[in-house]
Amino acid sequence: MTDTPPSRTRALRLILALVGIGLVLVATLGWLNRRTLAREALTGWLKSRGIASEATVEAIGPTAFTARMRIGDPRRPDFLAERVEVRYRPRLSGIEVLSVTLRKPVLRASYRGGKLGMGALDPLVQEFLSRPPPPGAKLPRVQVDGGVLMLTSDYGLVRVTGDALIDDSQLKTLNAVVAPTRLSGSGFAVATGAATVRTATRSGRFELSLSAPFASGAFGGVAAQGGQLTLGAQLPYPSLQAPRADGPVTANLHIVSRRLVASGRELESADLTATFNGQAAGWIPDLAVTGRATATLGAGAGRFGGGAARAIRADLAASDLRWTRKGGDRIAATVRLIGGAETATAGDLRLSALTLTAAGPMAADARGVTADLTASALGRGGWTGLGAPTATDTAEVAAVRRAARAFRITAPALSVKVGDGVTVGLPQPAVLVPDRGGAVRLSARGTSPVYGAGGGEFRLTASGGGLPGLDADVTRLTLIVGGAEIAGRLRAHASAGLVAGGDVDASGRLRIADGGLAFTADRCVMLKADRLEFGANDIEALSGRICAAGGPLFTARGANWTLKGRAEAVTAAAPFAEVQVDGGGVRLEASSRGGQLKARARVAGARLRDTAAATRFSPLILGGDVTFADYLWKADLSARRPGGQVIGRAELAHDTGLGIGLVVLDTGVLNLAEGGLQPLDLSPLAAAIGSPAVGSVRFRGRFDWAKQGASSSGTLSIPGLDLQSAAGPVKGLRGELAFTSLAPLVAAPGQELDIESIAGVVPLTALHARFELADNLLKIEGGQALVGGGRIRVEKLEYPLTPGAPTRGVLFVDGVQLHDLVEASPFGDKVDLDAKVSGRIAFESSDGKVRVSEGELIADQPGRISIDRTALTGVQADGAVTTTGGDPAVAAPANANDTFTDFAYQAMEHLAFDKLEATVASRADGRLGVLFHIVGRHDPPTKQRIRLTVMDLIQKRFLGRKLPLPSGTGVNLTLDTTLNLDDLLADYAEYRRLHGSAPVQP
Repeated sequence: MTDTPPSRTRALRLILALVGIGLVLVATLGWLNRRTLAREALTGWLKSRGIASEATVEAIGPTAFTARMRIGDPRRPDFLAERVEVRYRPRLSGIEVLSVTLRKPVLRASYRGGKLGMGALDPLVQEFLSRPPPPGAKLPRVQVDGGVLMLTSDYGLVRVTGDALIDDSQLKTLNAVVAPTRLSGSGFAVATGAATVRTATRSGRFELSLSAPFASGAFGGVAAQGGQLTLGAQLPYPSLQAPRADGPVTANLHIVSRRLVASGRELESADLTATFNGQAAGWIPDLAVTGRATATLGAGAGRFGGGAARAIRADLAASDLRWTRKGGDRIAATVRLIGGAETATAGDLRLSALTLTAAGPMAADARGVTADLTASALGRGGWTGLGAPTATDTAEVAAVRRAARAFRITAPALSVKVGDGVTVGLPQPAVLVPDRGGAVRLSARGTSPVYGAGGGEFRLTASGGGLPGLDADVTRLTLIVGGAEIAGRLRAHASAGLVAGGDVDASGRLRIADGGLAFTADRCVMLKADRLEFGANDIEALSGRICAAGGPLFTARGANWTLKGRAEAVTAAAPFAEVQVDGGGVRLEASSRGGQLKARARVAGARLRDTAAATRFSPLILGGDVTFADYLWKADLSARRPGGQVIGRAELAHDTGLGIGLVVLDTGVLNLAEGGLQPLDLSPLAAAIGSPAVGSVRFRGRFDWAKQGASSSGTLSIPGLDLQSAAGPVKGLRGELAFTSLAPLVAAPGQELDIESIAGVVPLTALHARFELADNLLKIEGGQALVGGGRIRVEKLEYPLTPGAPTRGVLFVDGVQLHDLVEASPFGDKVDLDAKVSGRIAFESSDGKVRVSEGELIADQPGRISIDRTALTGVQADGAVTTTGGDPAVAAPANANDTFTDFAYQAMEHLAFDKLEATVASRADGRLGVLFHIVGRHDPPTKQRIRLTVMDLIQKRFLGRKLPLPSGTGVNLTLDTTLNLDDLLADYAEYRRLHGSAPVQP
């Protein structure tokens, strides 16, 4: 072994000493600059990751590190901690961090567009997430004291303060307070008070409690005000290293809200409690939770559209709730629901002791909700909207009012299916039973559902208890947003208000939504009524149809409603006026606002007919406007002949409150002209007025009515009228007729008419008559006319206005010369009469035939009569004939009837009389019997004698022979003969027709 030289040994020692001194110096310098080195190491490490930071190291030792830390923009740092305490221990592989304590840290984060951002810390977070710690690695214990999280988002700012402890990668405890917050976004808005959040993890179970007061909140269609949300839950801790969640799960949710609104439904003092007890199993992405859930909802009051309820309660239970996440979230359960309210009201409807139940399977997933439930409903109720029965109600209306005020409802079975849509079935009918009897029944048609796809078919009926008959077939019921649409047909029979015995047949679609309804008819609505009751002024046999005029026929919202359409084929009778309306069209609009009814109708083409026994006027076509407002009907109508001119107007007013009304009629001046308007065009009563009639007339009248009855009056003014009559042309008819009644037609006594002349068989002049009209009978008294140098006076003449009734009269003849009358007659070529007579004749005429009951005429002075024997039939004569001037008188033997009959014919052919009396009376066979008593002489144009031989006298050969009656033979003759008056009158009518007079009624 070679010894080292001392010099080299000294040198080595020197070098080692220098190195030692150097190390000491380095260690001393390192220790003196440890904070700077630690700060530079930390900030340099963050800087290498693109994170700007600033650190102030307060202390550093072998096992601990304390610093103040800032990350991000110095003016607005993303992370700031007043004190960061790190405990660690050296390892051969490096430093192992044991714990981190953050004192009053502040973290600013953001949540925008569905992404969480931490500003400058984002690169570090991404690195950590991309390289999670290896399995089995123990993460440091992290404690946060007085931490603050400032989270900004698209919806607002959230500020959270609290303490937290994370140990072994688990959140062990969290005690945080969320400052009062206002957040809003699409579909939601919330304003909360200071909320507290607490969590704890014990034995692998995560416990959560949340208490959050809120001032308001809105989520979708749900809004709440003034409430408190409390949530408590226990569940397996979701570990990132082992993401399974096996174990029991419990949850309790309690929400109290002063006011809760959802889809137009509102709850006051709502209290919702929900619980869940179950088991979770499986990996978190495919988690399955099963168990039992219950929920109870209570509310002091609630409002639902136009309705309200008090003391509301609903209990829901599901013993087999199942939530699975495999293949997508899905919740399923068999549920049982029991709900009800102490009272529920909707307008005038009030329900009490209302109970609803439902049970069956339900499920929900991303595709929607499915359910198959069996339900039932029970309750009592009453509707006061119709008011109490009144003394003026019909029996049916009174029954409906009583039935509506108190009833019970039972729906023992309802089936509710939810899938692509909602289907509701009625395995058993739902029945409303009034306390006073009867039933209103809702039932499905066959096995069809009452609502849903392929269904909505049911029948609604009412019967018994005096209720009106109702039968409605619903072919489809569809729920829409905020309501429903119902399609079908309704038939009803009822008496209501003014309507007695009404029938309605309607078909179409009823839409109920947003607090209103609208009925759109798919055909015209058929209406009938036995009568409209106006006291003694009823309208009877009303029928017709109301059709839509574009858009809904009927709409309503609350108590307000509108009816728009057109009425067609309307038929109605007014017996008090003895008229009937048929056909025509009416544009109709009626509405009610705040209980005030208004209506407007435009009438066109309505046909007005007279139904009186004696027709007073010809059919008319009506048109014009009818209005109703402030309980007052008004009408302004024009009347025209079918296809012709306007001939008058009618103005009507009727006060429905007082039950009084009137209609004023005025034809205006009607000008009659040949080839134009004629009296017969206006009224069959003018049948006696032949055409042409030339002149002017005017009628003014009115009908007045009240609840007690009706009255009418009118005036017919005739300034001047020329016409044809049965007696011949009439000229200068003037007068004014005042009627005290138009139904029936009555003219007051003392009415007067004047006629200048009648150019008849015998011209009549200066005619004047007084008359009255009552009981369809024209009575003429005191009338007179100048004729044949004398007068004809009317003692009594009754001319009926009822078809087929006889005309009766008594005439006085005063000094009338009969020559012109007979000469102008059809038998003027067979009769020549020069006689001035006076007398009285009573007669009756019917069906064109005249019968004389009694008549007597006496010649006022001597005259002549010549009647061709062919005009006389059935002559029987008795009397004496004496000769003068040479030839002896021949006494007629007892059997000389033929000879003396011939003498009578000869005497009547040329007879100058000094005395003439005639008694006239119709016989049973209809022939007119005339019994003449004539005293005079035979006065032929050529003097006649009888020439007989003595043998003729002795042998009586003159008997049975026709012998000339000697001139100057005195005649005292009673002659009984008959005339075929019916044929004579027929001939006279034909004569008048040929001479220019139109056919008129005799």
